[in-house]
Amino acid sequence: MGAINLRPQGVEWDGTNSVWCAKQVYQKLYLQSGKFSATMKTSLSLGADPTGCSEDGTDTLWNSDVVDKLYLQSGKFSATIKTSLSIIGTAGNVQDCSFDGTDTLWSDSSTDKLYLQSGKFSATLKTSLDVSSIDTEPNGLSWDGTNTPVSGIVSDKLYLFSGKFSITLKTSLDVSAVDGSAIGISTDDVTGRLVGAGAAFTPTAVIF
Repeated sequence: MGAINLRPQGVEWDGTNSVWCAKQVYQKLYLQSGKFSATMKTSLSLGADPTGCSEDGTDTLWNSDVVDKLYLQSGKFSATIKTSLSIIGTAGNVQDCSFDGTDTLWSDSSTDKLYLQSGKFSATLKTSLDVSSIDTEPNGLSWDGTNTPVSGIVSDKLYLFSGKFSITLKTSLDVSAVDGSAIGISTDDVTGRLVGAGAAFTPTAVIF
């Protein structure tokens, strides 16, 4: 990725391509072919530092830790911003976001919390979970239809939290031997993420 951007952050899988973002150096959203080919399908330059992104099957959700906002961008990607929500009063360093088919999940490294925001996006905060006793800087997060995968940059670990969100930590994995800063995380179960764990699952072969 270094040839494209120096610091890839949030990432999500849409069933065909990988949507990801980077805050340094170019502040862009990227659409990468597959999981992952060298083919860059498109990119969109932004005026704010994107730290996380997701997609809902139609549009792209992303967030910025500079202006502390959640954004809903038309398509993948047009220049049209459909809506945005300032969360300055709630948090100060938004790291990543994901969409579960109904609501928006996001993480903040300054409050050490995971948040569940109603819709795309209302001002209603449905719930939050303080994870400071587990990792003091939660970064990436996603949703797989049952649990919430989270990455922590301080402990260099990947976490799996039960539901949206319980204090139950189902499992964790130390990835410090692989990479020293776990920033983004995603599930590749698009049906589970957007429809739910009860949806029909069709096994597919993934070849890298």
